[in-house]
Amino acid sequence: MTSAFKNVIKKLASNRWFMPGLLLGISILISMQSILLGVHHFWAGNYTFYNNFVIFKFSFRHLIENKNLYEHYPNQYADLYKYSPTFALIMCFFYYLPDSIGLVLWNSVNIFVLYYAISLLKSIDASKKIFIVLFLLPELILSTGNSQSNALIAGLTILSFNLFEKGKNSYAIFFILLGAFIKIYSITGLILFLLYPNKLKSLLGILFWTIALFLVPLIVVDFGDLISQYKNWYQLLKADEGQSIGMSLFLYTQFILPLNDYKLLTLLFGGLILITPLFRHKQYSHELFRIRYLSFILVWMVAFNHKSESPTFVIAMSGIGIWFFSSKQSPISTALVILTFIFTSIWFTDLIPDALKTYFIRLEYIKSFFPVLVLFAIYYGLLLKKTKLKHST
Repeated sequence: MTSAFKNVIKKLASNRWFMPGLLLGISILISMQSILLGVHHFWAGNYTFYNNFVIFKFSFRHLIENKNLYEHYPNQYADLYKYSPTFALIMCFFYYLPDSIGLVLWNSVNIFVLYYAISLLKSIDASKKIFIVLFLLPELILSTGNSQSNALIAGLTILSFNLFEKGKNSYAIFFILLGAFIKIYSITGLILFLLYPNKLKSLLGILFWTIALFLVPLIVVDFGDLISQYKNWYQLLKADEGQSIGMSLFLYTQFILPLNDYKLLTLLFGGLILITPLFRHKQYSHELFRIRYLSFILVWMVAFNHKSESPTFVIAMSGIGIWFFSSKQSPISTALVILTFIFTSIWFTDLIPDALKTYFIRLEYIKSFFPVLVLFAIYYGLLLKKTKLKHST
């Protein structure tokens, strides 16, 4: 990296309005593009290019009308609503807005929660945070273009880490569980509480916030209807679990493990590598160990997620960016991150000619391959490396 380029980044980092302005512009442009494109034909119908947002906002209407949230509503949107009744209630803030405003607001919330969470990371200087956000931009644009909630999930997890670092365990637990009531796999972030003092208090916080978030839809529905919605959600998740493997580690383990058991065995392996770094109790006091573990969790949530899809990778790339720019960079880690950026974030964009793409393996394999390698590189560091924070120069 040249000194001239470093100076440019430092100047941008010193301008407090540069990155927020850039991200707001991206949010507005992508949202307006989705709206102006109108409708297109898929799932045997004509639907908007921001179909996910339509699913989210109509979930609130179905909630207050006591309709089953988890049925098909082909006259309104394609696909199914797959999130909690609590998330449906949250969408009340968007339901009554015109799509031209609601979509911009929704995409901006996703982008800025992630940006704000990254900006709070105290062990990474301002210029490195700019690099992390720029590193994330292709995946952030992809997720935003699909009006998805993945950037929000990454942001809530990183925000929770920052709150744990400040000793605000209860608030940290709230935001992790809020993410879990949006995308259930983000509950993985709860394991962070084991790195910090006051574990009994944290457990009580988990119990309190789980009950509170579970019951908050009672504001608009009665108890019996709410329980029915949760039962329907459980049935949907149970049926959905066996239908896909996503862009995840399951893509590879299905070829090397017994066919009937490869999902279970993969998850057991995932659970093992998730908890084994926690046996290094003496490392808990080292900030670099804790931030590495945060990075590991963010990548893990995608690598071991049977529903991972292309827009989900903004979560994994957040972890990879934080890991790389918070640690001492070696030639191997630098090469690995560059390859990950090229083949995960850039390769299947319009920047690469279609003729070149066709010579490579399918999207789902090349998209997930390098993040999985990074996952094990982080795991190696968690298990074996000494933790010394990289100091800014």
